[in-house]
Amino acid sequence: MPFPKVQPSKFTYQISKEWGQIYWFDFGQAMSHQRTFAEPHPAVIISNPKVTLPGTILIVPFTSLEHKRPGYEFHVDITKEDCAELDKDSVAKVDQVYCVEENLLPDQYFIGVLRRSAIKRMYSKLLKALAFQNVI
Repeated sequence: MPFPKVQPSKFTYQISKEWGQIYWFDFGQAMSHQRTFAEPHPAVIISNPKVTLPGTILIVPFTSLEHKRPGYEFHVDITKEDCAELDKDSVAKVDQVYCVEENLLPDQYFIGVLRRSAIKRMYSKLLKALAFQNVI
């Protein structure tokens, strides 16, 4: 499933953003030696847009399985069973959380919704990456 080529003037925003939805997101260009995402990748919404700062959401990027670091627990497998609209099995990089503007996720970039079981796998690792156990 290639990144949709749509003119920004054709963007629509009828789909209400919700936790667990997967969208294409263009992460832009990587700076030299930057350990971050670049170019378009699927990403899942991990925040509740009804309670975060209006117009912003938190996302976690997906990448291909070949980019999974063996033994690295913050790369969570996402299979086609977790979201039938994905064209291949992927990896959610829960150690890379981005806060983005909702208007960067138009309806034309919507892919599908991640199964609750996959979100649970991601959240357990996300909470560990954030050292949540030290707070409670």
